[in-house]
Amino acid sequence: MTKVPPIREKADLLKLSPFPTAAYERYPLTSLTAFSVFWLQQWNITTSLENLAVVSHRMFPSKFAMVGWPEFPDITRTNRSVLQMRPKYRNLATSSPTKGVFLNQDGISEAQSLTDKLGPPLIGGKSAPQAAAIKAERGARARSVHPEDLLRVVRDSQLFKLYSKSRFAEAEAIHLVGLLGVYDHTPSVEKRRKLKEFQDAAREMNDEDMMTFLSLMAERFKRYLSK
Repeated sequence: MTKVPPIREKADLLKLSPFPTAAYERYPLTSLTAFSVFWLQQWNITTSLENLAVVSHRMFPSKFAMVGWPEFPDITRTNRSVLQMRPKYRNLATSSPTKGVFLNQDGISEAQSLTDKLGPPLIGGKSAPQAAAIKAERGARARSVHPEDLLRVVRDSQLFKLYSKSRFAEAEAIHLVGLLGVYDHTPSVEKRRKLKEFQDAAREMNDEDMMTFLSLMAERFKRYLSK
């Protein structure tokens, strides 16, 4: 079984080292992007376009660097690859500007096949810019996933309304499914990843009430989130 490298939050993505160029140069952008999406999901990190551009550039710089500025990721190139992965073309993934990129079974198989050939992502060995260098403010450049928008989704949910009215004891799994935007049969790892997105957003916005609610929710539905 492939060992998952110790990436716990998006700032840790800057610890990734590039693969040797000769090892990945022959693979198409869509396959390399599937590899990046797969590992972001393994680490429970949002598969936003920004995160995807950074992780792809860290691992495959010759393919995802900006022309003339090789130290920076080319987000336009990453976005073009994501579009080519859609069902109409390579049929490896679906994507949403607000939710990120999601591999289908073909995309997962593609990523796993590439992992067998390249091995898991590499950690360390290269100097990295400060995390602040990739964190764009909303006024400077639009982000594909905004923490305030994620928290608005939570506040508009039936689950949060029950919590606000001190009726949280009435909460059921169907309310959780509605909030996470998943299905009952969705794999547990994906449900937990969606929950982590909300928790990360609450921490980023320093919203203590939201953090308390999400902790209570995680505890109440612990078994459901693990099955």
